[in-house]
Amino acid sequence: MLEQKIADILKKDIEGLGCFIWGIEISGGSFSKHIVIFIDKKDALITLEDCENVNIQAREVLDNFSELNFNFSLEISSPGIDRKFFDINQLKDYLGETINLSCFLDGKKCKLKGELKEVSDEEISLASQGQIYQILKGDYLSSNLLGAKNE
Repeated sequence: MLEQKIADILKKDIEGLGCFIWGIEISGGSFSKHIVIFIDKKDALITLEDCENVNIQAREVLDNFSELNFNFSLEISSPGIDRKFFDINQLKDYLGETINLSCFLDGKKCKLKGELKEVSDEEISLASQGQIYQILKGDYLSSNLLGAKNE
């Protein structure tokens, strides 16, 4: 997957700037694409200066990346307070938080809003509307945080 290849080549450079890659989204057609790199920090907020520094470094690396054989625009952003989760493992730091989650339940696609109770390598536990839902990793589609993380 191109997103993973981009993350792999940028990881050390972005970490060298005190940030880490939260996720990457690519949109657009076959000749021109828009690449959004979401960055974060462990114990601090992302600043405009962080985004500018990562943009300069990422642009230099990506301009020389042979697998990007198309025109592209580059955007660097923080994930924000309603952050999208790109990987189930990212959920582990948000236990007790309210999330929106899309998944399959009983073979049907559904959306749930609730409190994230537990995350393992096999499933996610979510309290929603007075019930506890156990969502298997294979039935998980996507999720995002609702509001700021409780400290």
